[in-house]
Amino acid sequence: MEIYLVRHGETDWNTQGKLQGREDIPLNGSGKRQAIACAAALSEAGFTAIYSSPLKRAIETAGEIALYHPCKVTPDPALTERDYGKLSGMTEDQRTDWELRGLPSGMEPWRALAGRAMASVDRRAGEYGENARIAMISHGAWINAVLAVLSRHEIGSGKTQLKSACISVLRKEEKGWEIACYNLSPDEYSQWAAAR
Repeated sequence: MEIYLVRHGETDWNTQGKLQGREDIPLNGSGKRQAIACAAALSEAGFTAIYSSPLKRAIETAGEIALYHPCKVTPDPALTERDYGKLSGMTEDQRTDWELRGLPSGMEPWRALAGRAMASVDRRAGEYGENARIAMISHGAWINAVLAVLSRHEIGSGKTQLKSACISVLRKEEKGWEIACYNLSPDEYSQWAAAR
């Protein structure tokens, strides 16, 4: 059993440094090209199922990946990005100013994010056989929460800056989940896959 965690391609908010949570921002031109490159790199993965956050940027990325596989994209609200509350749409300087003023953010707690992310990974693993390969297209904070839990915080939240349209692979072993690779660009993934 393998689960591929794929981050969506770039959006205008990414390039502007704005914190992007539940807002439904589409891919920009660069993001579309990244999604196409990611899909091509994953063309031989042989996915059993493809799940995606319902937000446009993830659905668009998932749609490119699905072109190479005999399964449709299934939207899954559990894959939605972290809710950043009042901080959504702010640049780093604006967020710092907001926090220095001690204003409440209303942000989804990290434990809640990590809990729903891991529950989603485990749920999908339980639905398919040991030879299945599942793609889950989501967002930076969501994927980083999974990586943090599985690595015992060696990577992931607060430590790993995920690339746009990056690929991470989880492998289910008898003892539990193993991170086979993480944060690979499409080119890096192709090299990794060729060396397996």
